[in-house]
Amino acid sequence: MTNKIIDQLEDSGYETYIVGGCVRDEILNRKNFDIDITTTAKPDEIKEVFKNYKIIDIGAKFGTIKVLDKENEYEITSMRCESGYSDKRHPEKIAFTNDIIKDLQRRDFTINAMAKRNGEILDLFDGKKDLENKIIRAVGNPDNRIKEDVLRSLRAVRFATSLDFNIEENLKSAIRKHAASIDAISKERVQVEINKILLADNQKRGIKVLDDVGLLPYIFPEVYKTKGFNQHSSFHVDDLYNHTLSVLEKTPPILEVRMAALYHDVGKVDTFFLDENGEGRFFGHQNLSEELLIKRLKTLKYSNKFIENTSVLVKRHMDNTNTYTKKSIRKLLRNIGEENLLNLFKLQRADVLSTKYADDSNIDLGIKLLEEIKNDNVPTNKSQIKINGNDLKKLGFKEGKELGQILKIIENLVYEEKLNNDKKEIINYIKSNILNVD
Repeated sequence: MTNKIIDQLEDSGYETYIVGGCVRDEILNRKNFDIDITTTAKPDEIKEVFKNYKIIDIGAKFGTIKVLDKENEYEITSMRCESGYSDKRHPEKIAFTNDIIKDLQRRDFTINAMAKRNGEILDLFDGKKDLENKIIRAVGNPDNRIKEDVLRSLRAVRFATSLDFNIEENLKSAIRKHAASIDAISKERVQVEINKILLADNQKRGIKVLDDVGLLPYIFPEVYKTKGFNQHSSFHVDDLYNHTLSVLEKTPPILEVRMAALYHDVGKVDTFFLDENGEGRFFGHQNLSEELLIKRLKTLKYSNKFIENTSVLVKRHMDNTNTYTKKSIRKLLRNIGEENLLNLFKLQRADVLSTKYADDSNIDLGIKLLEEIKNDNVPTNKSQIKINGNDLKKLGFKEGKELGQILKIIENLVYEEKLNNDKKEIINYIKSNILNVD
């Protein structure tokens, strides 16, 4: 299908290449769902070539038009040069060109600056060699590349993480030099890169690379603060930072779980004290960790739903210190829902497996009890209780505080299996024990 799009541009007289990530991933035999095309056609000319297609003008100012062909999408960009990056992100001036070499010279990394036309790969900056050597290297002067667009710093970390490559030393130095400038970048764009780093297969390495290039104090300052922090705990063999990385490493690719793993213990730094036996104690650290996480996620412009689901994992991650019971699992299920509860188990398992004793049997018990609860007849929320306010009104209770209190009493009795969830039985209980009617 890509050939069809390219052929239409070529047949219309425009030199056209596939470019960037799709060329890189083809060489690496990796799947790539984003097809980027560059052409000598200008935006209006691209629109004319594809006038019979659905077109989305996603950036004609920068020469980019999206063409939709059935289920496929193609970003087609006019070849261009760029200059002036006063906001550390976007060029102030662009000039369209018919020279593919000038277009490739503006790109970020050598592995993303290859183009392919008629089966031949144009590789001006030794991108294929860097792929072989597993190196992320800037096109041209690395300091200039990072100054132009500081988001490239995070992109370098993301590629190093997802491809398991190393960042070339001069590029690494440039990223460190301009690390503080990441604060000038749109938090939404930063968030996108963070998510990709955390969801990569080697998520632990992603955080270590962030630290290595000097970005960790600006992206996750609370995590950076845990470096070298001695927990003075007989349960832990690692300092707080390395324990955190160990937990992160053991989590599945669920963004809420991985973000919670990063922040689950950050509150320990400011709640630490030594008891009379020289053991580190961190009373209430989960509450402070939750507070710090919420503040950071709001700064990074995460959605309220994401913040809610992630913070509850941090707040509840210590719940498994007591042996799970049906009662405690039911309460958790009512309070946080099944999806969050399953994610909590995943975080807790990663946490306990990163301690000296590594006993996750209580997590297995919690999962077993959850399955039993789902299969029994005990309600997991008040909407399933077989009596409501209207039923109580028929028994003579007036709407208001008293009615609400009675409903709460009944709900708790049913949840604790002290009263069957049967309407007739509930009414008989109310008559005998509350109304004192025989």
